[in-house]
Parts: sequence; structure tokens; C-alpha cells
Amino acid sequence: MVPENIRKIPRPKNTIVQATKHENIYLVVQRVGCKYDNGRRLPVNGSVIGHIIDGVYVQKENSQKKRLSQREAHLLKYGNVAFADSVGRDLYDSLAKAFHPDDARNIYVLALLRTAFGDIKDYQVEDKYGKSWAKVMFPNAAVSKSSVSKLLENLGKSFDLIVACMKQRLEETVKGGAKILIDGMLKNNNSTVNSFSGLSYKGRIKGAKDISIIAAIDAEKREPLCAKVYPGNLPDHTNMEDFIKEFSVKNGIEISDKGFPLETMAEQFKDKAVGFLHPIKRNRKTPDTLNMYDNMVPVKAEAEAIMGSAAYDKDKSLYYYLFRDSKRAGKEERDFVSKKAAGRFDSKDYAMRRKKFGTICFVSNMRLELADVYAYYALRWEIETVFRMYKGILSLNTTRVHDDWSVIGTEFINYLSTIMICRMKNVLKEKELFKSYTFKDIMDRLADVIKVSSDKEMKKWELCSLSQKDKDLLTTLGV
Repeated sequence: MVPENIRKIPRPKNTIVQATKHENIYLVVQRVGCKYDNGRRLPVNGSVIGHIIDGVYVQKENSQKKRLSQREAHLLKYGNVAFADSVGRDLYDSLAKAFHPDDARNIYVLALLRTAFGDIKDYQVEDKYGKSWAKVMFPNAAVSKSSVSKLLENLGKSFDLIVACMKQRLEETVKGGAKILIDGMLKNNNSTVNSFSGLSYKGRIKGAKDISIIAAIDAEKREPLCAKVYPGNLPDHTNMEDFIKEFSVKNGIEISDKGFPLETMAEQFKDKAVGFLHPIKRNRKTPDTLNMYDNMVPVKAEAEAIMGSAAYDKDKSLYYYLFRDSKRAGKEERDFVSKKAAGRFDSKDYAMRRKKFGTICFVSNMRLELADVYAYYALRWEIETVFRMYKGILSLNTTRVHDDWSVIGTEFINYLSTIMICRMKNVLKEKELFKSYTFKDIMDRLADVIKVSSDKEMKKWELCSLSQKDKDLLTTLGV
């Protein structure tokens, strides 16, 4: 026991006093944080920073100072981490509702660092954390290579919590009336250890194995709501059926490419709880049979000079929507004519092809407005942008982990990172910063924004000197 009069002796804040075997000597120990044990918050003690000797606090000798290699950084990368956190902090709040507080913090920190720094390996996470503002925002995160590896494995084991977290986001979005678009992507995965690896059709062509990822996208916010990993060799419609059932998707629109069999889609979505909207090949005769090329009218769209027509096939109970982009039609016509020599030009073939230049036709099980159809499919490119962010900006196109659990855990981290990237992109678009910068330009500038502390206890931080241009950028982004 430490006497009360000893505990009242002035000493540094966030310290405790411990007795020793010597009657008049006490240790002054620094408090460095807390941990959770079965729901209880317990303090964590650090090193001894001084002593109370004969009733007087004595700071530890200079000879006990830390080696340079053991000291924490007093210069921290601030800009990119702060920007990512400014758009993603609500994700941390959602994680805290589903996971243990320590796990929620570690999951969010890993996603935050991968968003801010891109392609970082597991063994680099600890270094990036120790040199970035994430350390100040989320102290005592478990970021060592072994901790990250274990986190991904345990996260994959807890697939029920992942699904619950995603379902919550999906339900909240549906209640808000937003349109849900569903699409998929393939990702390289040549591991021989996990069961997700399989040769897709595309994989056979390029000689690589893939995993398939299907995601539901909030069409209004342009960000993922839920996603799931599948073996790359499963038929796409099988994955889609499982995905819709897993997440109880309703009022969504499945938007895919020409690879989906129309008959399969019509049967799969016959209850219309989820609709489908697919392009068809130009050599299909249905638009001609329904006289769609002869009944085109102007369509309100962001792109210029769009014409369109709609028709209903009573025999198959399907709706068709045809569009012509005059700008694209002109280019296709020029390309076609320029490649034909005068002696080989077939005027009848040209006349037949000409009406189809610049056109695209969609088939659906839903009756929709022409303008809405064009807008929905245009949003598919937003989905593809999301997937390109998976493969490009985040540089996560090749799966690095091997067992099934770790693959699931890693894709959940990627899912969180992608949401933050999408939101960052939306902010930059809203602020019209893309008129002057690319996404990479801005991230490079933010990476050079550093906070420094000359305070020994690192309680006060200041931004390093910045150019007026960088100051304006931070002000615009609100960080």
C-alpha cells in the first residue's frame, strides 16, 4: 500500500505510484492506455519515469533515456490519413456496434491505412501507423505483422458479423429510398491453398485463376453497400442468386454485361423482387422485329443528342430499350467507311449497318422510363469505377492471403477502404477539384502534409509550413 501523503506529492500527470522494498523510495509509473477484459476497461501501465525519494519526486536520470531507435516519431504524415478519416469515421462507429471495441479499432485502422497509403503489405502496416496521424487518432492499435495476419483470419471466421454489418447498411439505404445496383468483378487469385481459387472463363483465356466478388452499390452515393467473395469458376448467375438470398436484397436492379444468359435471368428474376437490365448484342433481330429503329425520340440525358425507343415483347414478357448516341454513331460510321476500299464497298451492307451505328439495346423484366434506363446503365460505369479503384488506386488486384478465412477478412478490409475511396472521390468531384488535379495529384499533395510536435509528451501538434496552394486545399477539404 502507498500512503496517501505519498500519493499527494506533485508528479507528472497520467502516472501512478508503486511501493518498493525500500521504505522511503517509490516508483512513479506512466499510464499509457487501457484495454478491455470481458467488458471491463482496465488500465495499462508503461515504464518507470521517476521516483519519490524521501517525499520528493525525482525524475529518472538522463542515462535512462530511450535510444533513438526506440523513440516515437515526432513528425507524422497527416493529410492523407485525416482526409480518409473525415469521410470514413461513421464506418468506425458502425464497426463498434458489431465488434468488440478493440477489434473495431484495429479493423478500421487497417482499412484507413490502406486507403491513405494504397498498396501496403502486412509487414508495412506497423511502420505506416507509427509514422502517421492514425497513431494519434487511434492509439495502441494492434498493427504488427502477426497481429494483422491474425486479425484477417479471425475476421474471416466471423463471417456472421461481417454479413450483419453489411445488411445493416443495406437496410438503411433501402429505407431511404435509394436505388440499389448489383454487379460483379473478377480478381486474380492463384493460391493453391484456399477454396475460392478457380478458373473462370476469362481466367482460362489469360491463364490465371480468379475469385469473383459481387457487390451491391448505392446508386445515389456511388459506394458499396455489401459484397461477397465467390470461387471464380462458379457461373455468374449462381453467384448472383446466392448473393441476393444472402443479403435479402429487394428493390434492386442487377446490371451485367452480355455474358449472362437471357433465359436464365428471366427465370431467376421472374418474381421481380430484383429486376435485371442487360445489354444485348447488335446482331439480335428483336429490335428490328419490334420496329424500334423507326420509332426513336429524343431522350433527356447528361450526354448530348441521345435518341431512344421502347417496346414490349408480349411473347416473352420482356421490355426492350434502344438508344443511339449521335456522336458515337458518327465515329463508328467514319471508322467503317475509312476501312473500306471503293471497289469492295457494299452499299446494301452499309445501309443495313448504318442504322445500328452508335446504338445499344437493353432488355429487362421491368417497365421503365427511357431516361431512367439510360441513367441506370450509365451508373454501371460508376460501379466499374468502384471496381477499378479496387484494382487501381488501392493496388489490391492480386490476393495476397491464402486460406479462406483470410481471403474473406481481407476483402472486408478492401470493402471498407473502397467505401472511403469512393467518398473521397465524391468530395473532390463536389468541390470541383478534378478541374485542376487528378486523384493521385491530390493524394500526393496530402501525403506531404505533416504535423510536428516539439512537446516531449507529444500533446501539442502543429502543421509544418505549407504553401498557400496546399493551405487552400486543406481548407477546401475541411482537414
